[in-house]
Amino acid sequence: MLQNTKRNCPICNSKAKNLLFGQKFSALSNGSLLTSYDVVVCENCGFGYADNIPEQTQFDIYYQEMSKYEYQNSGGKESQFDLIRFEMYVKTIKPYLNSTKSSILDVGCATGRLLSLLKESGYENVQGLDPSPVCSEVAAKLYGIFVQIGNLWDIEIPEKPFDCIILSGVLEHIRDLDKALSRLSNMLAVEGILFIDVPDASRFSVYTDAPFQQFSMEHINFFSPVSLSRLMRNFNFVELLSLQETYPQSDNTTSTSVMGIYKKIENSYPVFLLRDQVTEIDLSTYIKQSQQIEYSIHKIINDLVDKNSPILVWGTGTHTLRLMETSRLSQAKISAFIDSNHRYQAKKLFNIPIISPYDIKNQHEPILISSRVFQESIKIQIREILKLDNDLIVLY
Repeated sequence: MLQNTKRNCPICNSKAKNLLFGQKFSALSNGSLLTSYDVVVCENCGFGYADNIPEQTQFDIYYQEMSKYEYQNSGGKESQFDLIRFEMYVKTIKPYLNSTKSSILDVGCATGRLLSLLKESGYENVQGLDPSPVCSEVAAKLYGIFVQIGNLWDIEIPEKPFDCIILSGVLEHIRDLDKALSRLSNMLAVEGILFIDVPDASRFSVYTDAPFQQFSMEHINFFSPVSLSRLMRNFNFVELLSLQETYPQSDNTTSTSVMGIYKKIENSYPVFLLRDQVTEIDLSTYIKQSQQIEYSIHKIINDLVDKNSPILVWGTGTHTLRLMETSRLSQAKISAFIDSNHRYQAKKLFNIPIISPYDIKNQHEPILISSRVFQESIKIQIREILKLDNDLIVLY
C-alpha cells in the first residue's frame, strides 16, 4: 500500500491541528488510492483537511486509471441532476465574461457537457482538461469540444492566457493546492476570472447523503466560504462573488457547495483575513450525525451476517469500502460485488470478484444496494433494465 505522509495546513502552512476523526477504507485488489486518513482542523486558520495521505503524484495516477466521470452507462451523458448544476454555472459565469470571444478552460471537465452549454450560449473559444482518455473522446464525439488528456501539471502554459478557468469539483481533490493555484494563476490573464465550486464543509451536517460520505477516498480538502476566499487571497485573487448553494444529487439526496468567482489582480494589497470559526463546529456535528445513522445500518448488516445466507453487494465505492472496514459486512456470505464502472470490474475486494451488472442474470441471491445517492436508480436498473427479480436489501 502507498506511503501516507503528514502535511501542513494547505491554507496557512501551520503544523498545529486538531484531530476530529479517523476515516478507514478497505482496499481493492489493485487501484486503491488509500485505506485511511485523519480528518483534522488547523488550529491557526480553522481549515479542515485530510492528513496522512499519499503524495500528489499518486492522486494523479489514481484519477487517470480509475475515472468514474465517463458516464459510460448513459452513452457519455450526465445525469439530469448534473445538468441542473451545469445550467446554474452558466448563468453565474456569463455576467463576468466581457465577450463571447473570451477563452475558457474547464479543468476536470469530464465529458464536456458544461463546455457545450457555454458553447450554445455563444462562447466558441472553449476547451477542457481531463485525465481520462475516454472523457476526451466522448467530448469530441458528442459536442465537438477539444479536451486535452492530462492534469494541471501536464498542460502547457498558453502563449495567450485564458480569460476564464473553471474548477468545478476539483480543489477538494488536490493535495498540492499551492502548486495548483500557482499554475492556474500563470495560465490566467490579469483581470481574468476563476470560477470555483467545492463542497461546503461548513454545512456538511445539512447534506442528505450516506454517513461519512463527505470524507470520501478522494475528498481531502474541506472548504468553507471563509477558507476558500483566504486560499484565493494567497495567490492575488479577489473575491467577486461567493454563494452557498444547494443542489439535488438524486430524487432524495442533496449536496451543498461554496460557489465563487475570483478575479486575478496584478499586485496584492493588505487585507484582514478572518479565521474560519464554523467548519470545526459543523464537521463535529456531521461526525455525530453520521455515527447515529451508521448505527441503524450496522443493525441491518448484523442481521445479514447472522443469517449466513449468500448475498450480492451492488457498489464498490466509498460507501462499500468503508462498511467493509468498519462494520461486519466483510463477514457476510458475499458471492460477488457488482459495479457499473468498468474500471472496477475484474478486480477483487476481500478476494471476492467485482462483476458487471450484466453478469448476474443467472444469480438469484438477494442484492444489497450499498449506496444512498444512487439507491433508487440502482433499483430501477435492476427491475426495469436488467429485468431481475432478486430480493433487494436497502440501507436507506
